[in-house]
Amino acid sequence: MQSVTRSSLRCLFVLSMLIASAVREPTCSADPPSDEAVMEQRRTQARAKYQDGAAAYSAGRYKDAVDSFLAADRLAPSAPLSFNIARAYEKLGDDAGSLRWYRDYLRRNPSAANAAAVQGLISGLAHRLQGKGIQQLTVITSPAGATVSVDDQPVGVSPWTGELSPGKHHLLLSQRGYSDEQLDVTLAADEPSTETVRLTQQVLVAAPSRTEPELAKAAAPASGPLPPPPPHGKKLGPVPWVVLGAGTVALGGALTFELLRRSAEHDAQRETTQLGYQDRLDSEQSRQTTARVLLGAGGTLLAAGGLMLLLDTGSAPAGASAGLVCLPGECGVTARGRF
Repeated sequence: MQSVTRSSLRCLFVLSMLIASAVREPTCSADPPSDEAVMEQRRTQARAKYQDGAAAYSAGRYKDAVDSFLAADRLAPSAPLSFNIARAYEKLGDDAGSLRWYRDYLRRNPSAANAAAVQGLISGLAHRLQGKGIQQLTVITSPAGATVSVDDQPVGVSPWTGELSPGKHHLLLSQRGYSDEQLDVTLAADEPSTETVRLTQQVLVAAPSRTEPELAKAAAPASGPLPPPPPHGKKLGPVPWVVLGAGTVALGGALTFELLRRSAEHDAQRETTQLGYQDRLDSEQSRQTTARVLLGAGGTLLAAGGLMLLLDTGSAPAGASAGLVCLPGECGVTARGRF
């Protein structure tokens, strides 16, 4: 009994390993369906939509019939579907929709057995639109998918059908990779119109490659004298203006101390005692010395600032330079070059 149990366990273990390996093995992906298989699938779906539309039409649900017929036409376009869509729109009292799809029916099948009868229906519907002050225009492009603009207003993508007032209209057709097409059309009042336009594909012209001699010529330096170097920008920045400001302040101080000196001189003349006179005289001499020092410093600073400003703006001759030198007890301006 024990051996039988062990044998059963081994069989279960081997079976579980086989199942696990089968699960782990990658399954081979099926080949993609062929174009014919895809088309057949679309036709099958279209037939189902058509049957839904026919049932809705028979039941008097014409809006549902239009939706089903349109869905079937998107899957597998055909002239009979265009005719059915037109009939459903006619039941709904939609003159524009019925006219559009009757016209589409004759474009798809111009030699239809009922072409004359359909053309009579088209004339009657166009007459009704004329009574409303509009008429129908269809724009077809090759290839399809171009943006349609009427009178500078985008209205849809080709093939496009819409209702406009009779008269002149400007059309603009644009599609990526193709040149824009513009045309003026005149829409009659009593009959619809169709404009068919073939778009012209744009040709991208590559820039010509340059040969080695041309590249060498482009890389070679130009002959003749080199152009003069651009003028140097200002190097000193605000320094000249600071020096000029300091000189102005020094002159202002000199004027102030000169006024104070004169005041001390007047006070000394009015003094009645010898001691008081000597104090006023000492004050006058001190202020006079300060005024002279400030006057000299202010004049020197103004001259230095003006000269530095002249050099900084580039108005001075080439090679000219100037500077301010201060030694113990005195300051001065140094200048070099031909002015």
